[in-house]
This record gives sequence, structure tokens and C-alpha cells, in this order.
Amino acid sequence: MALVVIIKQLPIWIWIIGALMFLPVVTALPEESSFPDLSFKVFSKFIKKNFASEISLSQVLLILFTLTENPDLLSLHSRQQNPKYSGEVRSSNSGWIKSLARGLQEKLGNDTNRLFKHQEFSTMSNDEITNDISNKLDAFSKVLQLYPYDSQGNFKGKLKPISYESIQAVHVICPNAVVCETLSCKPRSLLQTTKLRDIPRVTLIKGSTIYANVQVLTGHCPTCQTLYLADHERVREQDMQFTRVYLNSAKYLKVGQSLWVDRVFSNAVVNAIYSFHASASAYTEFWNNSFWTENSIKVSRRHIWQAFIQESIRSIAAVSNINLQLQDGLAINDVTKEAFSLLGENGIIRTADQHTCEECTQLYKQTADIMPDIDPAAVVGVDDNQAVPGLAEEATPIIPELSNQGIQSTANEMASSNEDMDIDSAFVKMVVVDGIVMGPSVCVFTRSIYYY
Repeated sequence: MALVVIIKQLPIWIWIIGALMFLPVVTALPEESSFPDLSFKVFSKFIKKNFASEISLSQVLLILFTLTENPDLLSLHSRQQNPKYSGEVRSSNSGWIKSLARGLQEKLGNDTNRLFKHQEFSTMSNDEITNDISNKLDAFSKVLQLYPYDSQGNFKGKLKPISYESIQAVHVICPNAVVCETLSCKPRSLLQTTKLRDIPRVTLIKGSTIYANVQVLTGHCPTCQTLYLADHERVREQDMQFTRVYLNSAKYLKVGQSLWVDRVFSNAVVNAIYSFHASASAYTEFWNNSFWTENSIKVSRRHIWQAFIQESIRSIAAVSNINLQLQDGLAINDVTKEAFSLLGENGIIRTADQHTCEECTQLYKQTADIMPDIDPAAVVGVDDNQAVPGLAEEATPIIPELSNQGIQSTANEMASSNEDMDIDSAFVKMVVVDGIVMGPSVCVFTRSIYYY
């Protein structure tokens, strides 16, 4: 009862903070406007009238997206064209639109002349060029209906960010091989093996963008019966068993039953786990909080772990210039064991072999610079340079052999006995145990990925 009374007497600001702690941390996306919807006839008529006939498609699209990417600037520019209060001056060519025109001019460089008819451009000064581009951008924005005022000059509301969903490309996941690459088979063309009604639909994550309803296509060689997928090949051996070849050149990786990711996503997973010592669960929470939307699926810890393993396999196999081949259909735990047995080099990181540098190798110290939790009274009379029991054993440069569950790093060639070792100049290398970096940070040469 006393506890209930105390809780009721808490200040209101404590209640507010407590409520905020339970709110979801996913940031809502700003409301967007649809992409400008005008006929191609109107669009092409404006381009022909205002720009040179030599203007390219890429330059036209550059102008178009320059306007659609800057709705806030267009709102500021439009406001100066519609003064409302005393002291405001109408400006058809404001400093806002001039700045945008100058940026476009710098982007085009020597191709700026394509924004003008030849007879116009030849006699114009640099300021006149900027002003004329500003007028063209202003007119184009009105054609695209990126103008927040009606014909009577009434304000309709600030322009919203433009959505590109309606013009997003159709993504298809398919093999990157063009012909059959089996040595015993002629390089014949590949057939699309799945019937249209049976083609699987999945979710694809490219970087941080989520695409739904993406088709996954499989190639098939009718001669050798090899199947070609986006991330691996399935080869039938002479004993009628199937081998899976993990392609280092894969653009996309399958990390779930209905989820594929690109190599930017999988590489970010690996970098986060090694740079921040993040767990798969921690990265899962980070990604969902940062990029998940209500209309998309959430990634799970298993998806992140799959991405880590799949990217790791290809990263290490690429160093050896091989594509890892394993029995088809293995579970993820078996894949890690088999991959380590083939790529693990008995626990030695291949790219770190015989390597030393100031970043990953440090001089041996018998005593620590800082000894926490040491009672000064307990070390009275002890020489400052005398080894403290326990610390010397932890800092010893002789790296013990780790179990198969761990990972070993290479060490300098040392003397077989401690008596022959020059303790003052011996080097100590980092030891990586179960993915945790002990000691100096990993340098670019030793930053290879191993499994456990």
C-alpha cells in the first residue's frame, strides 16, 4: 500500500519520461507527394521549346530530378513571387532559384550550352546565363506543378517531398552467368527453368531500401543439368549427388526463405559486427529501428546471422581465389564447420600470416600502465618495475593454442624458452577469440573473417 501511495505522489514529468520510454523508436517518414504526373507530349514540348536540340536524355533527367529533389527551395522561391505584407518585394528570379541554377550550371560544366539555343548562348555573360537558367527552372517547375500557389495567387501549402515509388525500376534477381560455365559442357545459353506462374516472389533489401514482390529466376543448362541462381550454382556430380558452389561474384545473397539482400547490406553487417563488436541481435535491433517501415517485413536475428556467414564465406574465399564448394542442402551450422575446415587454414588468418605493423603489433609490457582496484597499502615497498602476480601471465607474448571453437592469430617467431627471450623488445600480437578483438584494433591486413 505504501508503494502505491509513493507512486501516486510522483511528479508528472516522471510519468511523462516513463511513458516515452515505451514508445517505439522507429522514426515516421515524412508525408510525400506523388511524382509529377503530366503527359509526355507536354513534357517534350517544353524541352524542345526551351533547350537546344542536342540536349541528351541524361541532362533532361538531371534537370527534372534537380527540381523534384528540392521542394523546400521551390517553396521559398514561390513565396518571394507572391508577396503578402508591407515591405515584401515580388521577385520572379529570387536568390533561391539562382543558387539552384548556379549548382546546375557547375554540374553541367562545358555542356551548359545545351540548355540554350545557339543564338542565345553565344552572346551571354556568366550572370546572364545563370539568370536565364533560373527562368527556365522556374517555368519548368510550374509545368511539373511544383508550385504551391493557384492561379489566383492563393497559397495551397508547402511542397512536400516527392515520392519516387511510381517510377522505381522493376527488380529481378537472376543469375549473373550468361552461358553454362561447366568445363565438360559447351558454353550454351541458359534457359529460364521456372514456369511463370511458379516464379517465387521475395523481399529484396538493397542497401537500406526495401523492395517487395521481387521475382527470383533460376537458369538451367539442359546438357549438364546445372542450375544457376543469383548467389550459387547447383552442380550434379557423377555419383548423382549435388554440390553447391558459393559464388564470390554474387550481387545478391539469400538470407531467408523469402528475403534476399545485396552485398552492400551483407558487407555492412560484417563491418558492424567487427567494428563495434555487435551481436547479430544488436544489429537486428539497430536495422529495424533505423530502416523498417510499416509496409515491409522486419529482419530477424537469423537473417543477420545468415548475411554474416554468407558474406564471410565469399570474402575469405575471394582471398584464396576460389569459389567454395560444399554439399548442397547443408544447414547453416554445418556450412560454418565445413567452410572453416576448407578456408580456416588451421586457425591462421591467411592475410595476417607473416604480417606486422604498428597498428596490430605492440611492444611487450611486463606491467600494465594502469592497475585498477590495487590497494596502495598492499604494495608498499614494491618496486614500480616489479611484475604484479597475474598481470605478467595475462600479458605473456606466448599465445596458447585455442580450441576449435576459437580463432588463432599468427605470432612472431619466438625463442623456445623464456630465458632466451628478450622481454624488453618482444612483440605481442592481438588474439581474436570468438570474434572479440583482444588488444590493439584490427588493421586492414588482419581484418579477415573466420567462423566458429
